[in-house]
Amino acid sequence: MNVRTRVLHVAKQKFLKYGFYKVSMDSLVKELRTSKSSLYNHFSSKEELVKAVMESLNKEINAKLEEILEDDQNNFKGKLDAISDFTRNLLLNVSEEFLKDLEINTPDIWDEYQKNRIERINKYYRRLFQIGIDEGIVKSDVNLDVIIAIYFNLMELPLKNRYIDLLNMNSQDIYTEVTNVFLNGIMVD
Repeated sequence: MNVRTRVLHVAKQKFLKYGFYKVSMDSLVKELRTSKSSLYNHFSSKEELVKAVMESLNKEINAKLEEILEDDQNNFKGKLDAISDFTRNLLLNVSEEFLKDLEINTPDIWDEYQKNRIERINKYYRRLFQIGIDEGIVKSDVNLDVIIAIYFNLMELPLKNRYIDLLNMNSQDIYTEVTNVFLNGIMVD
């Protein structure tokens, strides 16, 4: 692994777990067993490193969603389960501190993250729900744009600290509950 890749790997682990506000560049230098100058040769500031971590994370998420959707062995339900498991596991590894740091301390990076989420949901989840429509699992008489808009807004809940506090739940549990309500509704049969 080259130095830049190692820095990104370690920074991503620490940032996602503790938030980036609490992780100092000095602690990264110590863990990487490198010099500050070496670190700063690749990333001129902590904000630049956070941005690079987010870009890397975005690429990983998109690649995994693409892989799941391209899997011809799975039908809609299998793909939905795989995406739900992937998202739940992703949320297990992303601390509320990290999300709070993004939203509060780096609003430009948060806005870019939100833009990427909108693009991701519009691209990959639209394909997923279209597969469900094609297989007769998802109602075909519901406007796909409305499904995507509802889904996007529901998926805001696990990412916003105010909802985590209000519901007194962690982001993974909020995701599970929201997904259940979205897919199964609130009415009994």
